[in-house]
Amino acid sequence: IMKSIIKKYDVPLLIVLTFLPVVSFTAIPIYVYYYGIVWQEPLLLIVGWFFAGTGITIGYHRLFSHKSFKAIPAIEWIYMILGSMALQNTIVNWCSDHRRHHRKLDTDEDPYSVKEGLLHAHIGWIVKKNNINISGVSDLEKKSAIKFQNKFYWPIALFLSFILPLLIGFIYNRPIGGLLWGGFLRVTLVHHFTFFINSLCHYFGKREYDYNTSARDSWVMAFLTFGEGFHNYHHKFQWDYRNGIKWYNFDPSKWIIKFLSIFKLVYKLRKASEASILKAKIETLLNRINHCSIAKLNNSYLQKINLIKLNAFKKIDLLKDLELKYSYAKKYKLNSSQFLKKKRIYILEIEKSISSLLLMFLNIKNLS
Repeated sequence: IMKSIIKKYDVPLLIVLTFLPVVSFTAIPIYVYYYGIVWQEPLLLIVGWFFAGTGITIGYHRLFSHKSFKAIPAIEWIYMILGSMALQNTIVNWCSDHRRHHRKLDTDEDPYSVKEGLLHAHIGWIVKKNNINISGVSDLEKKSAIKFQNKFYWPIALFLSFILPLLIGFIYNRPIGGLLWGGFLRVTLVHHFTFFINSLCHYFGKREYDYNTSARDSWVMAFLTFGEGFHNYHHKFQWDYRNGIKWYNFDPSKWIIKFLSIFKLVYKLRKASEASILKAKIETLLNRINHCSIAKLNNSYLQKINLIKLNAFKKIDLLKDLELKYSYAKKYKLNSSQFLKKKRIYILEIEKSISSLLLMFLNIKNLS
């Protein structure tokens, strides 16, 4: 058995990824039992979780992997440092795997395909030995922040993850508490919250934008990962700097990027158009209707569905043209109020079509 494990898995990495949560969930209760909790330690955990978590979501993921916005060099350096604090490998390694995941989703070449099981998608793929080379990241390797990280990743990552919280602990005379809360527990939580996107967000949740993918939207996972849980939307529109596109969606990463853009620290924020988003929702509903065995439907149902579909796609084409005109008017600072009024009307009409299709889908589902 041991030979089989050594042959199949990266044993040192397996030991480390096992050691971190074991220490977190055994040593901390013992430490708390004997020494109690002081306010600095939960604060150290939360602040560290925020910085390392957004280092992954804003930096590694949306900035470097998907280039959903551009940033001045100082911001690239900051998010390189914060991302290193998450202890999830270098930017080029992380982005190489992630870009491959998007290109080869749900295939044998997907590095963390959920089709190989929930455990594989969550952590198994990380500890398994493979011969996959770093590829598709030549655009990143020229950046000064990334060159620096490639040379000094381990000193940066280990210092920020363990030595820094230990030193902060010395300030309030509890270095072991600082290390346990701000180091071991924080790293463990950031690891597994990120891994949940690869596993649970390909297993539980809604598919509102693309029915033919394993990726799903989960508001619970969004809460744990600063907005990354809207994963079905993300796989459909991976270049969008937003993951949660509705005003009430919890996506702090989106809010931070937008805030930084006010001061021109980031720029060229990319967004999917309203027309393409609405079209995706309609196509998803039509796929769901087809999945409910459309052969069982009578001609009346088929005619209604076809009529709604044609009307909706006609309005989407009009909306696309309007969005182009509105973009032109904004660029040249022309009066765009008339375009906005028309846009609202078209969107309202398309949303009515979506509501009609959704109602028909629910009826068909009940009949099936």
